Amino acid sequence: MDTRLDALLNPPFAKDPPVKLNVPAKTLGGIYAILGAIAALFGLFGVFALLGLSGYVAVAGVGSLIFLILIGSLIAEAGTVMAAWGGYRMYQADRGGKKLVIYGLALNALGGLVTALGSFGGGLSGWIVGLAFTFVLYYLVIISRFEDETKLA
Repeated sequence: MDTRLDALLNPPFAKDPPVKLNVPAKTLGGIYAILGAIAALFGLFGVFALLGLSGYVAVAGVGSLIFLILIGSLIAEAGTVMAAWGGYRMYQADRGGKKLVIYGLALNALGGLVTALGSFGGGLSGWIVGLAFTFVLYYLVIISRFEDETKLA
């Protein structure tokens, strides 16, 4: 496996995290599955609205920016769906679900960056705030434990 992906799945703080919370992986997976499915549904409506709006904006001459926003939205939508599916698998006590959630969060952050680069103003500052929120979700996935794993002390 690539060492960069391994570092994302098994960060140095995983064994002894700075903030020790006993988060059940099954419960966290259920929350990610439900909220991810809702977010994916609304994101799909947003992508359809963006497709409808792109024709009007192309006439104004800023079609390349809308193209970046559309590509970024599609990448983020794929990440949201992947994280929701991984959350469902975590809820089913499948350890591979954690990997899908982490990859989905990374894909979502990448899609947010592409969208921010295509935004008209202030997109990067909003992306940084979203990235901080994504890191909190990532941290919770990393420190979550299944029922048969040892709890954090």
